[in-house]
Amino acid sequence: MQWEKNAMFGDEDLAFDLHLETFGVDIATLKEPVVQRVFRAYVEDWEQEDRKKNDCVAEARLLAKYKGLVFVDPDTDKTFSVVEKNMEFRQGRNNGWFVLAVSSDQDDSDDCEAFSLEVACEVIGDTPQADGIMVIREG
Repeated sequence: MQWEKNAMFGDEDLAFDLHLETFGVDIATLKEPVVQRVFRAYVEDWEQEDRKKNDCVAEARLLAKYKGLVFVDPDTDKTFSVVEKNMEFRQGRNNGWFVLAVSSDQDDSDDCEAFSLEVACEVIGDTPQADGIMVIREG
């Protein structure tokens, strides 16, 4: 499809809704942002298994859940963004995969802090996310 160079549209075109409400369509629902990602703000059963596996598949699955989300650390009031490239694995009892996040006031994205999955779920669930991300809390 090729667009004409002089094709224009105005505010009235953006506000046009075809009078769908006369056909029983809920227009408010149509105007809500589309949910593109669901974040479950709790450690899921599959995470309990994957957190102890020191392999790239487990890391990729966990990273897919957490990457790019933001949160405010209640202890420091700093805003953090979860790193999208990797997580950190720590050996030992009660360890495993940790979420890496960088503070918004840091210039160097290589200077990350590690957060346990439980802490990450809690603080991400308490922080408003970008449009298109739906946060679901447990029970």
